[in-house]
Amino acid sequence: MKLRTHALVVLFLLLTAGCRAPAPTLPPADTPAATSTAGGVATRDMTATPVNPAQPVITPTAVVTSTASNTITLTWWTPEFLSAKAPQSAGPLLTKYLADFEITQDGKVRVNVILKARYGKGGLLDYLRTSQLAAPGLLPDVIALDVTELEQAAGLGLLRPLDGLLDPALLAELYPFARQSGQFGDQLLAVAYLADVEHVIYNRTGITELPNTWAGLIANKTPYLFPTGSPQPPSAVAAAEDVQHSFIGQYISAGGTFDPKARHLTIQEQPLTRVLSFYADARQAGLLPANLLDITSLDDTWTAYSQGQAPVVNVSARRYLTGRESLKDTVFAPAPGWSNPIRPVASGWALAITTADPARQRAAASLIAWLLDSQRAGALTQAAGWLPTLPKALDVWGTDPYYDFLDGQLAVAVSHPIGADYGATAARLQRAVVSVLKGTTKPADAVQTALGATK
Repeated sequence: MKLRTHALVVLFLLLTAGCRAPAPTLPPADTPAATSTAGGVATRDMTATPVNPAQPVITPTAVVTSTASNTITLTWWTPEFLSAKAPQSAGPLLTKYLADFEITQDGKVRVNVILKARYGKGGLLDYLRTSQLAAPGLLPDVIALDVTELEQAAGLGLLRPLDGLLDPALLAELYPFARQSGQFGDQLLAVAYLADVEHVIYNRTGITELPNTWAGLIANKTPYLFPTGSPQPPSAVAAAEDVQHSFIGQYISAGGTFDPKARHLTIQEQPLTRVLSFYADARQAGLLPANLLDITSLDDTWTAYSQGQAPVVNVSARRYLTGRESLKDTVFAPAPGWSNPIRPVASGWALAITTADPARQRAAASLIAWLLDSQRAGALTQAAGWLPTLPKALDVWGTDPYYDFLDGQLAVAVSHPIGADYGATAARLQRAVVSVLKGTTKPADAVQTALGATK
């Protein structure tokens, strides 16, 4: 209640005054703000208080933050790992980049970085929604969001089209998935900045060459571990009963139709039969562990591999980057598919513009373009332990066979599915996976059940 009362008072003062104070960064009345400044950039932690969802949505007004010298102060909401407080060298590096950006703007644009939790109550998307309801004047100009939350944010009507704001030549340099993840209809509403993909690692002491198809795995009797249990959603808006990225990649490799632009995942008989038959055959051959449904994350597979419990596993590229020096006799490879290796499903974080004011949009777009510069993006992603979204940024990392491999994986990666029907579709697919891996249903019957539920 304190937040809503305070925010409404602020909104009333803004509307009656006809202008705005220099920086819209007031914290909740009952939460002290911890502020630090580095390179002219302030960082501040704020915690959201829920707002009554029955309240009518207040359309944000175009309010300009400026001083007598017409300096625009851009407010950027971001998680801690993409801020001055990021661990190791990433934090100081980003601080330098923001300070350098302000210098290039001749003092006309400054950046105020406000930290938010990644997910949940008080997280980035939650705070975006509650601020839209209670105090739209406190909305940011730029926001970093998990790519899986972009659809929800776009549905709020707060993400501004980047078409016409960012140089088409810059957008053309991005990996395809990095453009696709922010595309909604005919508008580009966000651009991926940090990425991750999953792939296979295996122990070469027991496996001379890893087959790249499921038939090859079964013929060679190669044990294989990948997540199949319903993933624990980091975001409250994620599907309650979702399928793993591993499954989506396998399903597409088996012939599942997936339009990169529309990104709608539909249940098709033949592709689903192929995936579930592989599960059943591998399970019967003893190549999949009995507790495979308990494997719900790539952290689980990493632990199993590092402890010598599985010779072939799917892992996160980010995790492998940080831990590969500790692994002996380990080889990386694309994850096997039906007839060819799968196309990985990319995850990561994107940047979007939320201000309605044209001048602020241009300033925000300049900031995004500055951060996307291949030299800066390459150095920052390498320091932060994320994958870049531009091939030229990956070139900055230097020469390494693994980097060449990552370039190939990022080039064919796809974005996560979206659509109003995705949650229901994912739930039906996951139930089919569970029933087959438990051995209670034959693949053909599980497919027909999943298809029947769509009618």
